[in-house]
Amino acid sequence: MNTRMLLLACTMLVLLVLPGCWDYAEYEDFVQIIGMGMDYNNETQEITLTIVYQPTERKSSSQPDAATKSGVQQIVHSATDKTLIGTVTKLQEVVHKKLFYGYVKTVVIGEEAARYNMMDAIDLFDRSPALHSSAYLAITSGKAADVLQTIDPYQTIPSAEKIQDLIYFAPNTGLAYVVTINTFQEMLAIGGWEATVPHIIAVAAKSQKEETKSSTHEQMRLNEERKGAHRVSGLAAFKGEKFVGWLDEKESQGFCWITGKKIQAYTVSEPSSVGGTDEILYYAVTDSNSKIKVQMENGTPVIYVDIKATAVLRKSSRDKGSEFLLLEEINIAEQKLADHIRSDVDAALNKGQKELQADIFGFGFALFRKSPPLWKNEYEAKWADIFPDIPVHVTIDVTVPNTGTNIKRLIVK
Repeated sequence: MNTRMLLLACTMLVLLVLPGCWDYAEYEDFVQIIGMGMDYNNETQEITLTIVYQPTERKSSSQPDAATKSGVQQIVHSATDKTLIGTVTKLQEVVHKKLFYGYVKTVVIGEEAARYNMMDAIDLFDRSPALHSSAYLAITSGKAADVLQTIDPYQTIPSAEKIQDLIYFAPNTGLAYVVTINTFQEMLAIGGWEATVPHIIAVAAKSQKEETKSSTHEQMRLNEERKGAHRVSGLAAFKGEKFVGWLDEKESQGFCWITGKKIQAYTVSEPSSVGGTDEILYYAVTDSNSKIKVQMENGTPVIYVDIKATAVLRKSSRDKGSEFLLLEEINIAEQKLADHIRSDVDAALNKGQKELQADIFGFGFALFRKSPPLWKNEYEAKWADIFPDIPVHVTIDVTVPNTGTNIKRLIVK
């Protein structure tokens, strides 16, 4: 009997000291931030931090939800201070629950912050263990606060999720690609490779351009909201840690052709402004890739870019002859698409090499991979100076495989 009592006492003692969920907390006890934005005023040197979160309170079926006025469950607050830590403190003062950053999907940086204060933002995100480095990164030509407070009244997802989805599906247009915080840090750390980030803009609805619902108190804006929509509009280019300029849609698509981003988009043989639309060919790009090689010629690095693309022809102006495309017609269709791709590539090279003078294509990194000692000893220190004049040769190989009856003209009786 004594043995049993001793065993029971020991068991209870062990159970008392066994580790358990000592830091357990209910999901509803935290504010689950899903989007963040940072703006910077270079004149006052003040930082504005914006957060987007969804309400997590337990509600009865009869309890109304104050955050669903426009059909979207999101709350947006902004705070301004001289330091990022100060903005976080101010935001916590107006939120009755602890701020939690583990669910952040998208981080939006305003143009002025990207130009003058990008490293402070990235440094804070990198040192915040709760913020995942897989969060999407985007730059806006306006203010990040305006982008995050814009909601689409015809959709029920918060602005941060909407931006994430737009960037994820950007390869369908060939205008951008996914850049996470971790990807951006890699581009900053690797020599001969300057960073590019998706460009996001917010377009306010006509009735909302001058009207924004919010409450203002000192250096804070609470419950910000305006109706509108978002759009991915090319890329933002960096030189080192500083934003230096925008790539428009044509230049962005050329950038994606050069760097081998998977493009699956609709395109045409030439712009509609060139001539009549009846002569324009419509393509659906199904696959693309590129290879960048560096050759040393007469003591100078020369870049060779080999681009391959496969596309199906969706519209042809042919209205007579065989139901099938003839060989010469296929060759013409492939050449026209190749010419269109070359036009995009030339625009991107001109913007990157001549105007921005930033190696956003990673040509220097290609040289490093070819010969690390050559890069380290001779070219790394002077690459920024010689990059604008580095020769670049581009070859484009286009295949249009569909030559069946889906190209023939529709028969009308």
